Amino acid sequence: MYKIFGFRDDDYLGKVGIVEFSIPKRGSYAYLLGNFNAFNEGSFRMKEKGDRWYIKVELPEGIWYYAFSIDGNLTLDFENNEKTVYRRLSYKFEKTVNVAKIFSGEKFYHYPSLVYAYSLGDSTYIRFRAMKGVAEGVFLISDQKYEMRKKAQDELFEYFEAVLPRKEELEYYFEIHEADEIIDYGDFKVDFNEQRERFKPPAWIFERVFYQIMPDRFANGNPENDPHNCIEFKTVTHHGGDLEGIIEKLDYIEELGVNALYLTPIFESMTYHGYDIVDYFHVARKFGGDKAFEKLVQKLKKRDIKLILDGVFHHTSFFHPYFQDVVKNGENSKYRDFYRITGFPVVPEEFLDILNSKLPWDEKYSQLKALKWNYESFYSVWLMPRLNHEKKEARDFIRDVMEYWVRKGADGWRLDVAHGVPPEVWEEIREKLPSDVYLVGEVMDDARLWIFNKFHGTMNYPLYEAILRFFVAREIDAREFLNWLELLSFYYGPAEYVMYNFLDNHDVDRMLSLLGDKRKYLCALVFLFTYKGIPSIYYGDEIGMRNMEAPFMESSRAPMEWDSKRWDLRIFYLTKKLIQLRKTSKALQMGTFEPVEFREGLLLYERIHEEERLLIGINYSDNSVSIKKLPDKVLLGNLNDIELEPFSFFVGRLP
Repeated sequence: MYKIFGFRDDDYLGKVGIVEFSIPKRGSYAYLLGNFNAFNEGSFRMKEKGDRWYIKVELPEGIWYYAFSIDGNLTLDFENNEKTVYRRLSYKFEKTVNVAKIFSGEKFYHYPSLVYAYSLGDSTYIRFRAMKGVAEGVFLISDQKYEMRKKAQDELFEYFEAVLPRKEELEYYFEIHEADEIIDYGDFKVDFNEQRERFKPPAWIFERVFYQIMPDRFANGNPENDPHNCIEFKTVTHHGGDLEGIIEKLDYIEELGVNALYLTPIFESMTYHGYDIVDYFHVARKFGGDKAFEKLVQKLKKRDIKLILDGVFHHTSFFHPYFQDVVKNGENSKYRDFYRITGFPVVPEEFLDILNSKLPWDEKYSQLKALKWNYESFYSVWLMPRLNHEKKEARDFIRDVMEYWVRKGADGWRLDVAHGVPPEVWEEIREKLPSDVYLVGEVMDDARLWIFNKFHGTMNYPLYEAILRFFVAREIDAREFLNWLELLSFYYGPAEYVMYNFLDNHDVDRMLSLLGDKRKYLCALVFLFTYKGIPSIYYGDEIGMRNMEAPFMESSRAPMEWDSKRWDLRIFYLTKKLIQLRKTSKALQMGTFEPVEFREGLLLYERIHEEERLLIGINYSDNSVSIKKLPDKVLLGNLNDIELEPFSFFVGRLP
C-alpha cells in the first residue's frame, strides 16, 4: 500500500508528497520499483518495520506507477486495487503495475522553485498549475499583465507558462479566470541570481555536440594489444578497437564537427563492452592502457573536444579483486559488506568448477546461468554483482574513482544504471566534484528525482519515448507529441536544456533501421538538433549505419564502417551541417521554444534568442502541406514556395 504523510514545497520541483510504500514482509529483501527508477532494483531498497517492508519517498504531485521486487521478482501491491498496464517502448517494458495518485488537493499551485520560475538565456519563465478544467485563463501580473499560454496537461493538471524578457528580480501574482469569478493568487518575489546557484551546469555544455563511441567497435589502432583471455562467444566477440584507433580518427571526428566524446567503459574488463569492470584505476590493456589515455586527453584538449567517461558503479565484475576476495573468504572477507550478499558461500563449488573449466564460454555461460548464487546482481546476471551503496566504503570508492579520472583529464561522467543507485549517493558525490564536471545519469524514465542536485542532465529516455511514438510507431500525432514535449519541459524546467538527447545508442536499435526510410530518419535528425537539450550522435549514424543481425542488444553495435564508398553521403553532409548550425546558434542552444503549428504530421516551431530567430518545419506525413508562416531565408532543407513535401523539412531564418 501507499500512504501520503503530507506535502512540502521543494526548491527544485515544487510541491512534493511524502509517501510511504509498504508491503507485508516475505522474502529476504525488497525494493520499490516505479517509473521514477525505470522499474529497476537497487535505488530504493526497503527496510523492515514489524511484519512489513517499507520505504519513504518524496514524489512530485501527479500520477506515478509502481510495483515491488521481492527477492528479484516483480510483485504487485495487492492492497491497492488501482492497476494499469504500463508500457515504454524506449526500454522495452510492458507490465501490469500499480497506480499512485499523489495530490495535495490544492486547486491552484505555484512556488518559485526551479521548475516553476527561472531565467535562462535572454528569457524568464514563470509556470503555474491548475486542476484540469478549472481555469479558463491565467494571467501573470507584474510590471505588466501577461496572458499565460496553456502549455500542457497530464492526467490531473493543466500547466500554464509566461515567457518574459530576462529578469534578475521579479515580483508577481496571478489572476485566475474561472467560469464565474476572477481570483488573485499569491504574492511572490524571486531573486534569480540567488536561484541560479541551484542550477549551475558547466558553462561549456551548451555549445557541445556529443559523439558516442564504443572503443572496441570503432577503430583498431594497435593490433598488438588485441584482447586475449577474455569472455568470448561465437556470436559476440571483441573486434580490437582501442584508444589508439580513436586518436588516429581524430581528424575525421573534427571534420564531422562534434566537439565532445562519450566513450563507453574503457577500464579493465572481461567483455568487449566493458560494463563488467575488473580494475577501475587503469585503462584496459586491450584499449591501449593508461599511456594511450594520456595521449588521447592531450590531443582532445588541443582540439577543444571534451571527454566524458562511462562510470559503472551499480555493480562491478565478478572478477573484481574485491568480489573475488568474497568468493574466496566468504564471511571472513573484509569486502563482504561492499556487495549485496544474501548468503554464504556466494557461489557453490559446482559454479567454480564450471567457471574454471576449459569449456567454451557459450557453454559455460549457459550452465552458470542455470545455477543459484547468493548475491544480488544487475538483471540477475552472475557476472555483475551489485554494490552495497548504503556502506560508506562503497560510496567513497565511487567518489575516489570519479575524482581520479577527472584529475587525469576527463571532463565529465555518464553514470551507468544511475537509476539503480540511491539518488542520495549521487547527491553526496556531486558535492565533492568540481563544478565544471558534466554529470549525466542513465535514467530510463521520469528523471525528476535525479536532476538538479544529483545530475546536470540525464540520458533523455522520456524524449526518446516521444520520438519513438511519433516518428517510429506513429502512435501519436503532432498535437500529442507537442503535449509530451511541453510536459517534459514543465517537469524538468531549465534542466531540459542540458539533457543528453539521442536518436539511438548502444542499448537500443539504430533509428535508421527502425524507420527503414532515409527521408524519415533525416526528419527525426533535424528535430533532434533543433530541439532543446544537448544532441548526440552514436558512431556510424552519420554515415547511415544500420542494425546488424545479432543477438539481443548487439544489433546496434556493428564495427564502424571506414570504407567511404559504403557511406550514405546525404546523411553525412546533412549531419555535418546540423552540427555546425547547432554549435553556432544561441537560439538552438538556449533559446525559447515557441510552437507555431502542430497538427497531424506537421511540426512547425521557432527557436528564439535575442535577435536570432529560427523557424523549423518538419512534414512527417505522406502529403504535402502548406506553411502559413514562412522564413526569410532557408538555411537547410527545401521549401517549395509555401509547400513542404512529404517527409521533408526546412530550417530557416526569420527577419
